[in-house]
Amino acid sequence: MSRSSVAASLAAFVLAPSLFAATFVVPTDRDLVRRAHGIVIATAMASYSQPGTDAAVETVTPMLIEETIKGHFNSTINVVEPGGTYGGVSMVLAGVPRFETGQRMLLFVASTGKDRWAVTDLVLGKFTFVDGENGQRLLVRDEDEIVGWDPNLQPHVETHRAADRFLQFVRTEARGGMAPVDYAVPAAPAAPTQVRSTRGLTPSIMIAPYSATSYTMTVSGSMGSRWTVFPSAVNWYTGTTAEPGAPGGGVTAAQTAIASWDNDCASNVNYVYAGTDNGTHTQGLHAADGANTILFERDLSTWGVSPFTCSSGGYSGTLGIGGVTTASGTNTVNGESFVTTQEGDVEMNRGLANCTLLFNSGDFNSAVTHELGHTLGFRHSDQNRPGNAACSTDSTLECSSSAIMTAFVTAGRNAALAAWDQHAVDAVYPGGSCGTCTAPAITSQPQSTTIPSGGSTTLSVAASGTGPLSYQWYVGTSGNTASPISGGTSTSILVGGTQTYSYWVRVSNACGSVNSNTATVTVSGSCTPPAITSQPQSATIPSGGSTTLSVSATGTGPLSYQWYVGASGDTSHPAQGQTSPSILVGGTQTYSYWVRVSNACGSVNSNTATVTVSGSCTPPSITSQPQSTTIPSGGSTTLSVSATGTGPLSYQWYVGASGDTSHPAQGQTSPSILVGGTQTYSYWVRVSNACGFANSATATVTVSGSSCTPPTITSQPQSTTIPSGGATTLSVAATGTAPLSYQWYVGTSGNTASPIQGGTSTSIYVGGTQTYSYWVRVSNACGSVNSVTATVTVQ
Repeated sequence: MSRSSVAASLAAFVLAPSLFAATFVVPTDRDLVRRAHGIVIATAMASYSQPGTDAAVETVTPMLIEETIKGHFNSTINVVEPGGTYGGVSMVLAGVPRFETGQRMLLFVASTGKDRWAVTDLVLGKFTFVDGENGQRLLVRDEDEIVGWDPNLQPHVETHRAADRFLQFVRTEARGGMAPVDYAVPAAPAAPTQVRSTRGLTPSIMIAPYSATSYTMTVSGSMGSRWTVFPSAVNWYTGTTAEPGAPGGGVTAAQTAIASWDNDCASNVNYVYAGTDNGTHTQGLHAADGANTILFERDLSTWGVSPFTCSSGGYSGTLGIGGVTTASGTNTVNGESFVTTQEGDVEMNRGLANCTLLFNSGDFNSAVTHELGHTLGFRHSDQNRPGNAACSTDSTLECSSSAIMTAFVTAGRNAALAAWDQHAVDAVYPGGSCGTCTAPAITSQPQSTTIPSGGSTTLSVAASGTGPLSYQWYVGTSGNTASPISGGTSTSILVGGTQTYSYWVRVSNACGSVNSNTATVTVSGSCTPPAITSQPQSATIPSGGSTTLSVSATGTGPLSYQWYVGASGDTSHPAQGQTSPSILVGGTQTYSYWVRVSNACGSVNSNTATVTVSGSCTPPSITSQPQSTTIPSGGSTTLSVSATGTGPLSYQWYVGASGDTSHPAQGQTSPSILVGGTQTYSYWVRVSNACGFANSATATVTVSGSSCTPPTITSQPQSTTIPSGGATTLSVAATGTAPLSYQWYVGTSGNTASPIQGGTSTSIYVGGTQTYSYWVRVSNACGSVNSVTATVTVQ
């Protein structure tokens, strides 16, 4: 990648040009192992969409587990990611991991609820098994979606990993060992992005003949998404929580971005900044809430995303997400069909306020402009429509590596649209006026007809508009530019043969283009509709098992297949990517499935096949909690728990507050535990079985008459201001049973990611040319206390 560019993919976020900011802070593999709740080798089964827990749309992919490396799992888990299509409502987020049935992967996962798991920090935690050029087995991530820094703020360069050595590393690290990093295999350099646009920056130059659909992300089937209300206003709000450090708390960037998309004269886009929301529309991308909002300092943990931290050696993963929150119904423009956008939102991960160097106003404006482009439905200009490969791999797409909508936003644009961005907004949202040029309008459509096998016919079109007009005929349905007809560049075309085909024509001039209707030339006696000869069969599987459903059919080829979840004829739950005669299904719940078989002259629905799951599993439920108590110094007591659920139940006790698994009590795996001593401690227990776990309440065992007094801070370190290059001394005073120990940190109070080497006394000498925050932890044998945060501001 060019050193003059900065990344802006999933949620475009830009550093000052000298720092090469990016979408992700990519953790080291060692950190990724330690922060993941679970690690498995698993194979994806058929995905399906459903309403989310907060009314959004989400896609569920059951995973058949081959090996558990970290955590406790049944034979399957459900990986739940935002986005998908359900009941005619669609939600699309660029960069969210998606899975192909039968795909074998190493997954780093985070628990997001009962029987719900997400890939850790979106695409960062998904590794797919592939064969390298030399036959070596590799583990690779979706590298087209990963752009950003390493923790040392150097540009991240994704490498491939030798599968055997990388798995050995992960297994050793998951057991608490220290494994050598000896598995990297350099990835082959990516081919340079092809730029095929011939149109310049002025609206009077010819628009390249690419369909409006080709500029959009894939939302439902092959359709993209677009608003239909323009030129009426679509209001945008910023959240009540501002972004500290950004100009105007982020409002300036929002207003600049809106103006950039509105100012293209050849489109009718009309985004309007309507001020700060009143605090009632806070769902953002999580669910439709009736308002289009740009929200800062958001908690994205429900998607497996950790809060962002900015510190030396720190890591965080995803910075933010933007896209179409809901889309339902359909609309057309120039004969092309789209899902209708109902709401769009942008969310930025909480914790960004710690990184004041992230906010270069011009580049931050470009980043928000990029995100609003996704809410208009636009794809990345240098990637294909699904966002999983380079744009240059698809000859039907216009490509650019220098647009606002590229995955790498060039520093210094300050939100200005480039040629590709103008082409996209003009094609998807035509209707603006740039002068006296009249866009083409079709006055006579090509007509469908029937011919005998081996016969021919002439299709014709008539159109008006400012000349000269140009024509290009295509084979296929209107808007599908995959099969242009060589030499088909006049108002009529002679077609025929022995098979039924559809045709259409695009008419263009200097200020626009229009697509004709589809004209189907049917060859009589040439097509036999499909007929099912072998139906998919119902089956019973054990909980966590799987089975394959299959269908056989006859009819004139090619035959196409689409599987659905539900009763035969119910198309509201398509199984994503399931377009072959068979489908692998399973999990822990009973579902029904069916398949539609189609060809050029018809379709047929299969019977319903129900896959019944036997031996259902009940997760643990705690019926009697461990109780807090007081004991004399040196005494002991027994803490106990009672629980119900499908056996066998397992137990693990921990020292600390409930949910804190950092201090397991070694060997304490029964329903009770004997504890005591001379210091006060808290305890809790996790009860698990094959389908889940439950955490007990915290039980505190207080030791009375202890001779140890925990530390108390009597004089806090004070915030101050120094000149650039200056220095100051921060100090703390505390009481408590000696000896007292001290450890100073960089960051906000409680953040232990950046300890200061040698900062172990009551005072510390700090300074320099940048503003930083500091705090100190004071400890003794019976406790510790954190000071307040002291900020040393550099003027």
